[in-house]
Amino acid sequence: MNRKSFEKFELSPEKEKELWKDSLIVFDTSALIDFYSYPKETRQDIFDEIFPKLKDRLWIPSHVEFEYLKNRKGIIEKPITENYNPIKEEKLRDLNLAKTQILKISKGIKEETLKPEKHPFLPQESIDEFILFTKKIDEKITKFEKDIKVEITKQETEIKSLNKNDTILKAFENNLKVGNETTHSEIMEIVKEGKLRYEFEIPPGYEDKKEKIGTQIFGDLIVWKQILEYSKQQNKSVIFICNDLKIDWCFKDKKTRNRIQSPRMELIKEFRDNNKKEFWMYSQSQFIYTAKKILKIDFADEKIKEISNVISNRNRDELIYECNLCGSRTIIPEENLNYEFECVESSERQMGTENHYRMEEDLKCINCRTSTNLTFEIWEYPQYTLNHEEINIENAKIIKSLDFASIFWDNHIDFPDEDMFRER
Repeated sequence: MNRKSFEKFELSPEKEKELWKDSLIVFDTSALIDFYSYPKETRQDIFDEIFPKLKDRLWIPSHVEFEYLKNRKGIIEKPITENYNPIKEEKLRDLNLAKTQILKISKGIKEETLKPEKHPFLPQESIDEFILFTKKIDEKITKFEKDIKVEITKQETEIKSLNKNDTILKAFENNLKVGNETTHSEIMEIVKEGKLRYEFEIPPGYEDKKEKIGTQIFGDLIVWKQILEYSKQQNKSVIFICNDLKIDWCFKDKKTRNRIQSPRMELIKEFRDNNKKEFWMYSQSQFIYTAKKILKIDFADEKIKEISNVISNRNRDELIYECNLCGSRTIIPEENLNYEFECVESSERQMGTENHYRMEEDLKCINCRTSTNLTFEIWEYPQYTLNHEEINIENAKIIKSLDFASIFWDNHIDFPDEDMFRER
């Protein structure tokens, strides 16, 4: 056996340093879009401290530019609707309701225990002391609500200003080179190839067939083909920055699932076959962390954590199913499932062993408590390659599925050297 044949799928510290010397730094649309969710100071630090260190190496495929410009205006105010509005309209309301309840209950306790001839009778000193404390809580909450609304208004004003003066767009225009457009006839050839790739779930992009239409289904594959073409022209390795951590691109980190453990091995091999160079992927927070270390940049860990939180929110997933009996929808966060996969069948084929794995979850409808059995099956052939997957549910209909395949790989693959995929 030739152990070195597996090294192309690994990223040792030495290989990582070498990769950073002159690789192209390529951004996915998700990585560009998420800049609008980072605090102003954090994104400005990236523009001021990191981009200049990588001058002339920052590049995006033309299809990434197209997707970014198409979606830019629609996402500028997204932090307001998704982050600030819920605080104003829900959290502060709930806080005031809780305050009112505390005041009401404490006053009720005093009224019911005030007269000595009644039972229960309790000494009033401790009750009066607590009521005085609740009044201080009332004052604190009122001040907190006022202060936080002022700060939210400030942040909203800053976000809305991007509609007229988009400093993020300007920074991209000043720092990112853009690849050539793919012609219509070239896109049609990619579509033909994509149909075959997606049928057998060969990365990247086959997940898009579930939720997109037309040539949009093959958007990720177009991006990949543009990366392959440009990297071959430049004879360069590529570091790809992507915040949309999907199984058709990468394996997620086993511990936090907001970081990339490695690109899909098929992509690494295809890239090497294309120009004999290296391909690797980071999420934006991993990229900043590694840039801080290798380029010796002063970048606060707190700001990397802010970026990591945005990526976590983007990739938060849940299972939603609708009960056939009562029609209610049950929502289950991915962390509430067990993901205990069992190998139920193995057989030898031309390229090695094919393994068939199954996991089962016993669920109950949140409303009528009808029992529901969820089964997910995956076939691995050859090793580390997704060949086929199936999901079935009894007494219900799946409205939104989880990325079960990604979760399977996260827990199934045991790389030879775990230190090579250390926390970033």
